[in-house]
Amino acid sequence: MIRLPIIFVFTFLLSLSAHAAPDSSSIPPVMQAWMAAQKEIGSIKVAFEQTRTTPALKEPVHTSGRFWRMADGRFRLELGAPAASTLIFDKESVHLRESPEGPWQTLKSDDSRVRMWMKFLSGREMDTESLTNNFTLKITQQEPGYTTVAMVPRPLLIKKYLRQLDMQIEPGGRRLLGFRVVQGDGSTLLLNFGPPEKLSGGLDQLFQPQ
Repeated sequence: MIRLPIIFVFTFLLSLSAHAAPDSSSIPPVMQAWMAAQKEIGSIKVAFEQTRTTPALKEPVHTSGRFWRMADGRFRLELGAPAASTLIFDKESVHLRESPEGPWQTLKSDDSRVRMWMKFLSGREMDTESLTNNFTLKITQQEPGYTTVAMVPRPLLIKKYLRQLDMQIEPGGRRLLGFRVVQGDGSTLLLNFGPPEKLSGGLDQLFQPQ
């Protein structure tokens, strides 16, 4: 099942790369470089591994997935191989199917499952000023192969649901290696990304719920 945290992760990353301008001194340089690189990356497909933990689980749950992002803002997310859950954004609506044989659901902006995060989908909160107003950013780990940037939310309402976001970025901002969400109840969602593959045209059917 595709739950709210993973919807948030991808809509957050899409909006951040598309709308944030890397010109604030409070944003670590490696993150500025990654944000700048996203503006030129075009349409891509990325494979990832998801690891989810909750206080109720004795062992982490691992799931493979694939993510398509087009330069025009459309995206498709699949979890499982073959896909058990699918999420599509067609630039107007979010379409969700939570099982291979289940019905497609169209989620509107006032749907309780995505209402909190629709501002990220639209990009209204992802300009540099809003990014730094809503998060405290700092480098928490620096290794030869990656730098980890922690994003701690400032607003109390967000802190109730979200403790921290961690971005693991290659030196020079070449690509995002990992993204971790730490929720208010201590649950975590970790995504480890493979290298992006460039895409060309003829993929419109990917973004239609069928």
